[in-house]
Amino acid sequence: MQKEQCFSLGKITKLHGYKGGLILHIDSSTPQYFKDLESVLLDIDQELVPFFLSQKGKLNGKKLLIYLEDVRPEDAHKYVGREAYLPESMLPEAEDDTYYDKAIIGYKAWDGLNKIGKVVDVVENSSQNLFVLEKDEREFLIPAVDAFIKGIDTNEKIIYLELPEGLLDL
Repeated sequence: MQKEQCFSLGKITKLHGYKGGLILHIDSSTPQYFKDLESVLLDIDQELVPFFLSQKGKLNGKKLLIYLEDVRPEDAHKYVGREAYLPESMLPEAEDDTYYDKAIIGYKAWDGLNKIGKVVDVVENSSQNLFVLEKDEREFLIPAVDAFIKGIDTNEKIIYLELPEGLLDL
């Protein structure tokens, strides 16, 4: 499976206990959707490698305790720092007029009739998320707020924005 067919779930941040437990920090505002995972894809040397989970994960906030099947406890440390992915087909269905921030990475961004760049990342902050747009080797941070988002075309992978005058000049 290719990364383009997946979404970033989060990152394994540390070991837990002595039985091979790993803490997966879920990079989502809805981590509860992912507490019953059966498998994950881990980025190992730029390749996505599938791993089954040997038991149901325990969720604490955005931290999910997982155990990788067939990985010995003494080898679990090798997976700390690895990015975790899931196929896009595993995203829970978004409710009407909602979207997943991470799912729009790679979308073209338009402001009115002008293409303003490509969404290359979404930065999650406690106050509000930010879209990171890239155009001509420049990056722009755009607040990911409903007031600026006028529409999303998932078929054409375009996000339509209506930005305040001068925002891109900052």
